[in-house]
Amino acid sequence: MNETPTNDGDVYLQVMPRVETDARSRRWHVYQVSDESPRITPAGSASSLKEAQTLAARDKRPLRIAEQAWQQMLTAQVAPETVPDDVTIT
Repeated sequence: MNETPTNDGDVYLQVMPRVETDARSRRWHVYQVSDESPRITPAGSASSLKEAQTLAARDKRPLRIAEQAWQQMLTAQVAPETVPDDVTIT
């Protein structure tokens, strides 16, 4: 699992856990995080790790996934058991 911190000046995409109150929700919100204003901006949503990776590749940004979001993706069977090298779990 890639848990290496990156430089604070980096801009990256962060996948956040989805709200469990809506059982129909099968998507995770993805935000672009930066040190510059605006610090957090919506970057889209993803229904799988593959979609999140596609967003990150499109924006040429590193991909970070919150631990809870990763566990949700595993439970939903939309992510592999092994964390890919291009993904950081936070």
